[in-house]
Amino acid sequence: MKTRWQHGLAFPLILAVALGGLSAWLGRISEIQTEEVRLNPDEPQYRMNGLEGKRFDEKGRLKEHFTATEAFQLPNSKDVHFRLPKLEVRQDGRLTYQVEGKEGLYNTDTREAVFQKEVLLTKPADAAHPAGTVKTEFIHVDTQAQFARTEHPVEFSYGQSHGSAVGMTYDHTKGLLNFPSKVKATIYDAKNL
Repeated sequence: MKTRWQHGLAFPLILAVALGGLSAWLGRISEIQTEEVRLNPDEPQYRMNGLEGKRFDEKGRLKEHFTATEAFQLPNSKDVHFRLPKLEVRQDGRLTYQVEGKEGLYNTDTREAVFQKEVLLTKPADAAHPAGTVKTEFIHVDTQAQFARTEHPVEFSYGQSHGSAVGMTYDHTKGLLNFPSKVKATIYDAKNL
């Protein structure tokens, strides 16, 4: 009787020790050691080619359409850089203005865009107003407030009127285009032609 009890206790103890050893061995060989590699702050964290994005209003109509040939973001930066960016802003499905340039960037925190190098801001003609353009080397665009500004020299046209200035603000919601400094212009009043 004594030997039966020893054999009855030995098997579960041997099994427990064997399973414990197996678990420890499996735990040890399945550990994945990761090593954090510091990214080069001057090299893009990622790069995209042929970028296109669209945003729609609550009625499903196109509100914003953005394209670029290339985009990249540097490590630890909130700015996404673009090559040949173009932004079209629409209201009620109609094009209200578009901005394009050779380079640009978009801040993911502020949701504001900057267009640089050969920037062209275009407002198409509508029933009440002629077409308008502004050419400059730098322009800051707040797409939420529909507001654009620059402190750089600009060349502008509005219908047959044209000129140049230093600096510009454009508030689309108010329909107000302002040239604050050194304005030289030839103004034609389309109503009297």
